[in-house]
Amino acid sequence: MKPMLYFLHHSGFLVEMESMFLVFDYYLDPAGTVEKLMKSSDKPFYFLVSHVHGDHFNPAIAGFEGRAKGYFLHRDCRLLLRNPSLLHEMDVGDTVAEGNLKVHMYGSTDAGGSFMVEAEGLTIFHAGDLNWWHWAGEDDRDNREARDEFFSELSKIREKKVDIAFIPVDARQQVAREWGVKQYLSHFTVDLLVPMHAFGQRWSPSYEFRWLYPDQNIWIPQEEGDSYGGNT
Repeated sequence: MKPMLYFLHHSGFLVEMESMFLVFDYYLDPAGTVEKLMKSSDKPFYFLVSHVHGDHFNPAIAGFEGRAKGYFLHRDCRLLLRNPSLLHEMDVGDTVAEGNLKVHMYGSTDAGGSFMVEAEGLTIFHAGDLNWWHWAGEDDRDNREARDEFFSELSKIREKKVDIAFIPVDARQQVAREWGVKQYLSHFTVDLLVPMHAFGQRWSPSYEFRWLYPDQNIWIPQEEGDSYGGNT
């Protein structure tokens, strides 16, 4: 099957594949998507958490341990499980392989890291808080350092083509909202771009973005529980 994507909340997404579910940065799930799919399918669930910030990590994911095949968490997170063998604590640069799933952690421009996942012939990137964090009103020196750090992290990513990329496009950045995603797309080829970390109004690509990337396939979820893809 083609992967089916579900929007949970904020930067939280679930990717349904032929043999597994991947849950990225579960924070809230107002539509109850994870529980619904746990009841309707017997496929295993893997939970991935990029960092400890409260809008990306919810320790309540331990409550899904009975259906989870593994938890891949940046080391700054703390999760108590009855079966600690399910827990893979990761640092930037680490790679963990389990069956036909391979998880590599790249860096971030904030806390924790970002995920590059290979499974069933697909490559999926979840950026966590890896972004060009430019803030109006911040000191110019701080903004230059944030820019340089972002470009440095991009240069470390080996995979130049990915099937699905979840990238922050944060409304709070105002005029700088698209800077990070545009630079990411200038470095890498992405079959499907999915914006996240909205913090406010959903992204509507600017004229400049559409001019630069007229053929870019984008899914912009509007409400929690929205889905995209699959065989239909």
